[in-house]
Amino acid sequence: MSALQSEHSQMESLHQDTSLSQQDRHAKMVDIRKATDSQIRELLDSNQQKKWDEMQAKREQWMQNRRGGPPDAVRASSHRSHS
Repeated sequence: MSALQSEHSQMESLHQDTSLSQQDRHAKMVDIRKATDSQIRELLDSNQQKKWDEMQAKREQWMQNRRGGPPDAVRASSHRSHS
């Protein structure tokens, strides 16, 4: 199972776990993301790691500003997939 598939599976389980408070659930989500990021970074060379870090920074910015819409790269790729 790939790191991203594992992350998805763990996130799904976490969303279904009603025993956790929203704060605890968020903390676990952050931990899962950090673990996945670490697994992915181990597979990348230094140039790829730099690009990965840039992508993650854009993702974080988008998550913090969801109301403003996704970054241009995400918006452009989603338009291409609908063609």
